Amino acid sequence: MSDRSERPHALPGITVALATNCGRLYVTVNRDPVSGLPVEIFCRFGKAGGCGSAVMDGMTQMISCGLAAGMSPDQVVGGLRGISCHRGPHTCMDAVARAVEAAMGTQYDDL
Repeated sequence: MSDRSERPHALPGITVALATNCGRLYVTVNRDPVSGLPVEIFCRFGKAGGCGSAVMDGMTQMISCGLAAGMSPDQVVGGLRGISCHRGPHTCMDAVARAVEAAMGTQYDDL
C-alpha cells in the first residue's frame, strides 16, 4: 500500500441520510477533486454517543485509510453491501455501501 497523501484544505462531497436498524445515519463521502473518486468517509448517527457511534467512527477511519492507499470504491461496496444483523438487512455497514454507491453515481432507489 502507498503512503497516505496529504489532504487538501477542502474536498467536494455528499452527505446522505439513511434509515438503518439503529436509527438515522448520516454518511458523508468526500471525493478527490481531480479523479472524482472517494477519499474519505464520515458517519454520524442522528442521536449522540454510544458504542455504535464508536464502531462506525473506527470503521470509516479504516475505510478512508484504505481509499487513500489505493482501495477501490467497488471494494468498499463489495465488502459492506448486504451485511445484515439480528434486526434485519438495513445495517449501518450496508448504509455506508449505499452512500458510496450514491457518491459514485450508481444510486439505488432504496436510498
